[in-house]
Amino acid sequence: MAVIAVAMGASASYAAEGRRVSLGWQTACGVDPGGISRSGGAYVFHKSSNHCSGGIFKQRSQVNSGNIPVNRQVSYAFDTTVSMKASQSNDFILFQIHDGRLGCSPPMSLRWTGSNTFRFDSDYTRGKGMAGCVENRVLRGAGYHGPSLRRDGTPYHLHVTLAFDGQGGFDVSVQINGRGVLSGRYQPSSDPQFISSKRFYMSHGVYSQKPFDYEMRSVGMQVLRVG
Repeated sequence: MAVIAVAMGASASYAAEGRRVSLGWQTACGVDPGGISRSGGAYVFHKSSNHCSGGIFKQRSQVNSGNIPVNRQVSYAFDTTVSMKASQSNDFILFQIHDGRLGCSPPMSLRWTGSNTFRFDSDYTRGKGMAGCVENRVLRGAGYHGPSLRRDGTPYHLHVTLAFDGQGGFDVSVQINGRGVLSGRYQPSSDPQFISSKRFYMSHGVYSQKPFDYEMRSVGMQVLRVG
């Protein structure tokens, strides 16, 4: 099994285990000029208007992966080092497992909150835009057990492990600097009123309801096949 070290400066390093895979990252729906750039091994994200349709979020600067089949039993780890510079404490979405729905929260969003913690967002959808959303309280209720996150450019090694069960559900575990801080499980609803996911894909960047000025860097971003 390959072991990949992620540098965090002179004082610390963290290792991510697994086999690196390519999921074909692309810009999500387009961005304003300067919204996403590449610098060496880093993605650099800045404020952009939301070029995707649906929902109430006005700001989006994200990249999306290729599709992950819903009926495939597989485990992946999303691994990167992120740093945020912003003078405002706006909530934003940092990472998602999406299924292409419009309006409602996807199966899993990792939110960097205004109080500088992480939490999960998750909805079930009837496919009727925002009017068809029902909160998935199980995943939303997961507790955060980590540090207060800083927006002064401090780097954090982010490691998100995802174990897809091949039946539309998955376990998710989030680590910061090698420490587990948040975990839960997305279980699709058995209620036929809700639409079943036909595909999954990953999204990473900055996605927020209100626009704000920022620079977020994501260094060494990779997806690993684990287990």
